[in-house]
Amino acid sequence: MNKRMKCLFGCSLLIAALAGCGKTEEMQNTKEQEENLQESQQRQQEEMQAEQQDQESQGGQQAQEPSESQQPEEMQPDGEVQGNADFSLRVWGPVLSVEEGTVVIDNRSDLSFRGEMILSIEEEGTRILDAENGYPVELSELSEEEAVFAYIGSTAALSEPPMVSASLILCKIPDDLRIPDYVHVVAMEEQPDGSYLLTGDNEIQYLVPQECETLPYLTRNVVTLQDVQEGRECLIWSDEKRTAQKIVLFAD
Repeated sequence: MNKRMKCLFGCSLLIAALAGCGKTEEMQNTKEQEENLQESQQRQQEEMQAEQQDQESQGGQQAQEPSESQQPEEMQPDGEVQGNADFSLRVWGPVLSVEEGTVVIDNRSDLSFRGEMILSIEEEGTRILDAENGYPVELSELSEEEAVFAYIGSTAALSEPPMVSASLILCKIPDDLRIPDYVHVVAMEEQPDGSYLLTGDNEIQYLVPQECETLPYLTRNVVTLQDVQEGRECLIWSDEKRTAQKIVLFAD
């Protein structure tokens, strides 16, 4: 009996020991898994922080170096849009009002500012001409609702309505709407047949035949096609094929 009880007691201790070993091993495995999980989470967090820092650094560089489309338009100190003062645009529309030194028109062209526009008239610098013959017209002769064509500079004062400087105004528009072009001559090249190929600053080329009528502006001087040279200013009446029919040449 004693032997049997001792045997049972010994078996119980062995089972308990084995159970304890299994539990210890299981706890160790669980602890290792938890440590591995913590290390993995820590690595992921460090990688995310490093990636975020890189993005912030790149974003800062982009903010310091805007693209060309984001850069602001250059402005002149006097509040005018910067441009080439030698370049001119032709606008047109009915006259809204005429005052001393200004003409207000409703610009109907797609060039410059569409709508109400103030044309600044300089006593010595602005020509007002009859579009049919090129003769001078007084400012007081312009009437409201009359259609005019005006050549203006490429700069405009940022006012409301915008104000632009007019170098030439064509009025008394003929019924057939044959409007002359105000041109600065870029090149005048003689052709084999004696005609000329005139290139203007408006990027248009005109074929000028030998018989083209050439007239001076407000003088009795005799002018010929040889006087139409690079740098000269003139009015050119032409047909639909850009063949010149009459030229009025302004003095140097």
